[in-house]
Amino acid sequence: MELLKKSVQSVIEKERIGSPVFLRCVLQVASETASLLEPTAEIAALANGWMPSQPERVYAQGNPEATQVTVMVQYAAGQMALLSVNRVDIETAIDIMLVGNKGVIYHETPIGRYYMGAPPPVLGNTGELTAAIAQALESGQPITVEG
Repeated sequence: MELLKKSVQSVIEKERIGSPVFLRCVLQVASETASLLEPTAEIAALANGWMPSQPERVYAQGNPEATQVTVMVQYAAGQMALLSVNRVDIETAIDIMLVGNKGVIYHETPIGRYYMGAPPPVLGNTGELTAAIAQALESGQPITVEG
C-alpha cells in the first residue's frame, strides 16, 4: 500500500489531475482477515492523505465481522471519498478511481482477471478514523470528526 500511496501522491504533487475532489476505492480482502474494520481504516487513511482538506463527517454501513463495509467520508472543503471493503475467497485486491478537478487516476491491483505477476496490496495498520468508523457502524448515524 505504501508504494501505491507514494505513486498517487507523486501524481497529485505534479498537479497532473489538479486538486482531488472524489475518491472511489474498492478493497477486496482475503477471507482470513478477522475484521474488516482495520482494512477500512487503512483505506480511509489513504483517502485522508490524498484529499486537500480534513475529514469532517463519516457515514458507514455494514458489518466488519461479516462480508462488507461501506464508508463515505465528507471533507471540510466539500471533497468526498466512497470506500468499500469486501471479504473475498481470493487474494486481496484494490481498485481506485481518484477524480481531480483536471483529471482522473485509475489503479487496479492485481490488474484484471488475467494479471501476470502483479502483487496484491499489502495492508498495514494505520488506525486513522477507526473510532469514527466503528461508531458510525454501531449507531447507523453520521459521525462528526473532531479536528
